Amino acid sequence: MKAGSHCKHCLKDLAARVVALSGGGKGLAASAFHLIEALFNMERSPTEVSNRLLRYIKAETGVYDPFAERKETEFRQALAASARLKGFFPDTLQGALAASAFGNGGDFFTEHAYDPSRMEFECDVAKIERQVYINSKIMVLGDNAGDFVFDLPLLRLLRREGKKVYYAVREHPVQNDISLNDAARLGAHDMWDAIVSTGTDEVGMRREAMTGKVRECWEDGGMIIAKGMGNYETISEYDRERPVVYVMGVKCETVAAALGRKVGAYIAIAGGDHG
Repeated sequence: MKAGSHCKHCLKDLAARVVALSGGGKGLAASAFHLIEALFNMERSPTEVSNRLLRYIKAETGVYDPFAERKETEFRQALAASARLKGFFPDTLQGALAASAFGNGGDFFTEHAYDPSRMEFECDVAKIERQVYINSKIMVLGDNAGDFVFDLPLLRLLRREGKKVYYAVREHPVQNDISLNDAARLGAHDMWDAIVSTGTDEVGMRREAMTGKVRECWEDGGMIIAKGMGNYETISEYDRERPVVYVMGVKCETVAAALGRKVGAYIAIAGGDHG
């Protein structure tokens, strides 16, 4: 997905928040804004700019994980919400996908209210069910720390179907995405025993950055389920190579326009040109 006119404002908001969390001052914020102006291009994915921006701020401040506290809060809130909503989402493929999409309803810009009463969910369940049926190996590309909790029903359902199911998290911290260190300190490994690394410190998943189990699943035709807008923004650039399922809450006007949906929608859809 290419950047849209709204993306520059979001990138500047991201820069201001990360500089503040990292203890930087007005000078660094100004430099970060200048970098955004230099890099921003409607022919680029917004994640390409954000990844370079985040690395710049990290290099300038030396702060490795500015969102560490925020991620722990999100994880605990998701655990509490999941317990409160137990039984709300049916124990079916569509129900598990709805729970997974619902978990993606917040990010560092938007607090998650964890209120499903007005949730509008669109699901290509027949197409997704067909992909589950024909694949023995499934890779779920994770997103935010709180997402993981609401992805568990989907992971467990797929395993009950006899699938080998991996859950990929970031090698190193980036924004409030769950990382290997987060998975260890928050106890995610105790909840799911097949957590693997994307091998990157990047938002999204560039084709050329794939390593390990992620590359293996991509290249041998294993089913790919990509969580969140960052993964969509990058993978949609090359998803015509093979089927991909996108699961997310739509929180951005540029993503909404690219998908032909509205902001606030929850979706689980078959991506690319694959039915």
